[in-house]
Amino acid sequence: MKKIRLGIIGAGWIAKQHLEVIKAIDGLEAVGIASRTREKAERLKNEYGLSVCAADLAELVDKSVPDALLVLVSPENMFDMTLAALKYKLPLFIEKPAGLSPEENHQLAALAKRDDISTMVGFNRRYYSIFRKGLDIIREHGQLLGVFVEGHERVWRVRESKSFSDQVLDSWIYANSTHTIDLLRYFGGEASNVNSIAHKYLETRGDQFAAVMEMASGAIGQYSAHWHSPGGWKVVLYGEGVTVEFKPLEKGFWTDKDFKTHEIAADEADLKFKPGFLRQMEAFEQLARNGRKAWPMTDLEGSYQTMLLAQKISSGVKE
Repeated sequence: MKKIRLGIIGAGWIAKQHLEVIKAIDGLEAVGIASRTREKAERLKNEYGLSVCAADLAELVDKSVPDALLVLVSPENMFDMTLAALKYKLPLFIEKPAGLSPEENHQLAALAKRDDISTMVGFNRRYYSIFRKGLDIIREHGQLLGVFVEGHERVWRVRESKSFSDQVLDSWIYANSTHTIDLLRYFGGEASNVNSIAHKYLETRGDQFAAVMEMASGAIGQYSAHWHSPGGWKVVLYGEGVTVEFKPLEKGFWTDKDFKTHEIAADEADLKFKPGFLRQMEAFEQLARNGRKAWPMTDLEGSYQTMLLAQKISSGVKE
C-alpha cells in the first residue's frame, strides 16, 4: 500500500504530538516540515526522520511533494496559513481553531467547498474511545435524553502565563471554548432554539454563560461556563435508566438504576498517545487516500457550525 506523504506546517508542541501518531500508522509518512522557527523544525526533522526542512509553505510543497498537508500553527496564524494552504488544493488537516471568528472559519469553508478540497479540523475529543463507549452504553439502554457540558476556563491562569496574544485571548470563546461547545454537537447532533444568558465579569466577549437548547437527537442540551471560578471541563449524558459522566474528560464512568457506578476504560491508543490523536489521524488518512469522510469527523463546514453555536451562546453579553 502506497504511503500518504504528509507535509507539516508548524513545529510546536502540537506538531510533535501529531508526529508521534503518524509514525505509528503504516499508511502515513511525514516527509517534510516548515516553520518560522527553523531551529524547532530542524529538531523535529531529525527526531522523526523527515527528508525536508523548509523555510516556508511554498518550499515545503516544492521539495517534499506531499499528498496532504497538516496546518499546526498558532491560533493567530491559523487563518492566514490555512488560506495559503488551500491554494494547493491538497487534502488538509487543520488544527483547531480554524480562524478566530465565525467569519474567518466561514471564508475558509467556502473556499474549500468551491474548490472541492477535502478538509478535517482537529477536534480530537471526538475520537476519545471513552466517549464512543459512553454513547454505546446510552444507546444500549434506549435513547439519549440530555447532554450537559461544563466548559469552565481558567482564563486568569492563561493570562498570567502570557502564552497567548491579546488577539487570541479576546477571541477565547472561539480559540479554546469550542473544544467543549463542539461536544454538544458531537453527542447530541445539531442544536436549535438556543436560549442563552451571557454575562461579562472581565472578558470582552463574556466569561459567564448558561445556555439550553434542543438537539437533533431529541435530547435537551445544556451548557455552563464560569471562566473566573475554579473548575474544569465536564460532560454528563442522561439516558433511560443510565447516566454517563466524564470528569475530567479523559475519565469516564456510568451509573445504573441501582446507583452502582462502573468505570469506562480507555483504549490503549488513548493511553499511549495524546487521547484521540491516533484515531483522528487514521481518519485523516482515509480522507486523504480515498475521500472517505465518516462521523465523527468534522470538516471546515462542521467547524463553522460549532463556531456559530459558540456565537449564539455568547451573544447578548451583559455588562
